[in-house]
Order: sequence, then C-alpha cells, then structure tokens
Amino acid sequence: MRGEYAYFLRFQITQRFNDLIIPYNPRNWSEEQQETHDLIKSLHDGGLGYRKIAQHLNEKGIKTAKGNDWKNTQVYSVLKRYEEKMFRQQIATTKYEPVWSKMWLDYIYWMN
Repeated sequence: MRGEYAYFLRFQITQRFNDLIIPYNPRNWSEEQQETHDLIKSLHDGGLGYRKIAQHLNEKGIKTAKGNDWKNTQVYSVLKRYEEKMFRQQIATTKYEPVWSKMWLDYIYWMN
C-alpha cells in the first residue's frame, strides 16, 4: 500500500457587511422634533446646562413629543439619541473592502 500527497495553495478572504442593520429611516423624527433638537443642540453648544435648557423650553411653551413639560433628563436623552441615530446611520452606510490573507501551501496525505 502506497500513500500519496495532494498539495493545495490556500488563502482566506474576510468580508464585512452591514446588510443585517435595520435601514436608516429618515421619518423617525418629525420636522418639529428635528427643530427642537436643533434648538437644544444650539443652546447646549452655547454653554447652557440641561436644566437651563429644560427651563427655557418650558418658558417658550415647547412641549416634548408626548406633550409634557421638559425635564433635564429628557433634554439629555434628545441629544444622546440623536448622536446614536447618526452613528447607526454612519455604520449602516459604511462599505468595507474584502481582506485577503497571505497564501500558504497545504497538503493531504492518503493511502491508496
């Protein structure tokens, strides 16, 4: 009984994709919610804290999406959720190139 070798040139390809991420839906926020976010963002960038922003919104008669008065925690959540939304959108639209490994020689030995 005599054995034989079979040689193979092998390599590995790794491919990343984002097809399983829920597609970005621009209608998640109404125009009014977007305007409120932009106002909150500009006030926060201007140096106001969350409590002061909530107080400002309540004084202007601007209500939350559910129609309630603003609290500092809700102001924080609006800014945080918008950042998360933008991050998810960025990830969902990122395209990745395939990564090829170095090639190597492999073999199998079997008996006849």
